Amino acid sequence: MRQWLRLMVLGVVLTGMTAVAEAADQQTAGAAARPDRSQECAAVTISSSKNGETFLIFGTGQTGKVEDLPAALSKDGYGRVAVSSWAPKADHETTLVNLLEAGIDVEMYYVLQSGKPDWERAEIAGFEAVEPKGAQPAPVYVKKLIEANDYNRRHKLPGKFRKVRYITIHNTAEPFSARQERDRVDFRRDGVHVSFHYAVDEQEIVQILPLDTHGWHAGDGARGPGNSESIGIEICRSQCRDDVDWLYRRSEANAVLLAASLLKHYGLTVNDLKMHYDWIGKFCPHRILEEKRWDDFRKRVAAALEKDENLIPIQE
Repeated sequence: MRQWLRLMVLGVVLTGMTAVAEAADQQTAGAAARPDRSQECAAVTISSSKNGETFLIFGTGQTGKVEDLPAALSKDGYGRVAVSSWAPKADHETTLVNLLEAGIDVEMYYVLQSGKPDWERAEIAGFEAVEPKGAQPAPVYVKKLIEANDYNRRHKLPGKFRKVRYITIHNTAEPFSARQERDRVDFRRDGVHVSFHYAVDEQEIVQILPLDTHGWHAGDGARGPGNSESIGIEICRSQCRDDVDWLYRRSEANAVLLAASLLKHYGLTVNDLKMHYDWIGKFCPHRILEEKRWDDFRKRVAAALEKDENLIPIQE
């Protein structure tokens, strides 16, 4: 009887050890499969909904209630975050404190300002970014297309171009980088048809759609020329002002080079350069419009095209 009992206990112990080992193996495999985001800065927007304030993490597509944001970032492996809020009644002070208490460094945090348009927000927390000295280096061209999965084909990759006849300029109305804006397009799952071909920041030109495919960026429908016949360029960092205004200015300078390069690539002229405003009257690109610089922007593109130096080789 005692021998049988000892064998039974030993069997339970061995089974438990095996289960623990299998669980450890699964955890190790999961950790190995999870991307290393320890050096990345998460881009997050906060919005209002019928269920209160919610967040979207660009790089994972994860959404949830704003009070759960610190835990969600930690679970995804992020140690830094940039936040942009479109929620007028959100308790941002509490959210900021919760992020810092969770050990999440806040690189920037932008909120709406009473009585001002939503593209002119205030930064309540952030780092000091000092403009590098010397001439602006040439931008790096990065081809990082969004995934051609079923959802993206339905909402972001509508079909082939009939013909490319225009280049359309936008501002993101956000402080985020080009790669972060690319991730927002790739991972968002809110049923909205939104996509564009390029996001441009102070360092990189990121191509996110194939150039034989039109996007959803002009707001003029499936048959409108803005969507169906134009390449969409989003100039990033347009929320960056004051001490970090240089981030936007450099992003715009890189967009000038890209626009000129695309005009040359497609055999177009500066007359084929359009604003989002031209298609549906939306106040976009807002930085260029509010500063009344569209004519100046076109002249800069025309000069780059005529000079034909430092233009970007376009990758189909």
